[in-house]
Amino acid sequence: MSSTEVSNGNPGVPAHGLRQPLTVVAAMLNEKENLKPWLENLEWADQIILVDHGSVDGSLEQARLQPNCHCISAPPGEGLIEDIRRLGIAEVSEGWVLIMDLDERVSGELKSEIEAVVESDSTVCGYRIPFRHYVFGRWLKHGGWDDLHLRLFRAGQGTYVSGRIHADAVVEGEVENLQSSILHFAHPTLHDFVMRMNRYTTQSAPLLSSGEPGGLRKRVMLPASRWRWLQASASFFWTRYITHRGFRDGMAGFVIAVMLSAYLFVEQSKAWEYSLETQS
Repeated sequence: MSSTEVSNGNPGVPAHGLRQPLTVVAAMLNEKENLKPWLENLEWADQIILVDHGSVDGSLEQARLQPNCHCISAPPGEGLIEDIRRLGIAEVSEGWVLIMDLDERVSGELKSEIEAVVESDSTVCGYRIPFRHYVFGRWLKHGGWDDLHLRLFRAGQGTYVSGRIHADAVVEGEVENLQSSILHFAHPTLHDFVMRMNRYTTQSAPLLSSGEPGGLRKRVMLPASRWRWLQASASFFWTRYITHRGFRDGMAGFVIAVMLSAYLFVEQSKAWEYSLETQS
């Protein structure tokens, strides 16, 4: 009996005691500095699929030298991370899929939990994983950064909805939570934050302008109102800095709360600009 044969009447669930393969899927763009430590962190995985979408710093060439890496290139113009991940997910036919970014690491405790999952005969189809975010080189313990994301799921039973930015995977079947964290070394500098904000807000503008929910807060575009935009940005700052006690993270907590409120304003502005361009 193979690791993906039916067990206990549930498709995809292995017979007791059989380990299923784990494939890590990631989108890659100019990650030469991150690639080596990232691969070392995931050397226990059975396979790694890297979907490159335009690297020019030698990342792709470096990745191709790794024995357990399967590298594919996204078609030109494929910009959304979620859509790029879909290309990698489609390459996996058995076992489990773990979605990772190149600025993320699996903690030792999480590795043990994932190993237990792939060796289990449980009928659970996906798992949300807690994140520990490091911003400007500091672990942000407050400010609403204690979130979970659905990053581990059975092959063939999870994917991303096309065209949705900052969206979690959609999984068919039962979903539970793991206890240990992915370590996310996001935005080491303000420059990095602004660069990513510019790229992501441009990508989310078409969806928001169409009236669909999306963007940073997964909500529809606000009416073109100066007061509403300022109110929304101020409310986001208040939620992060006061309600979720971002002030306890010191100056880093203050700076990131201000930058996130600015992100929301830029996002709305670009959606408004995009709607004007499409109407002309």
